[in-house]
Amino acid sequence: MARSHAVSRFLDTVPREVAGSFTEAQLAAIDLHFGMRYRATHLIDWRRRFGFARWSLYAVLLIGRDRHTE
Repeated sequence: MARSHAVSRFLDTVPREVAGSFTEAQLAAIDLHFGMRYRATHLIDWRRRFGFARWSLYAVLLIGRDRHTE
């Protein structure tokens, strides 16, 4: 299986014996993780930052159709 650039770079950061222990399924999951650097569209996408004294907080509300498979 050809490695994506993201997976190859990730494997370069871990010890060789660890890098060699990943299964193809695990590498596919890692590739999926790095590939999810996009922002999906939602019916409601509300994101706000709040500052209270020393605290910096954020709130996110996402509402949309569930497209995950079980």
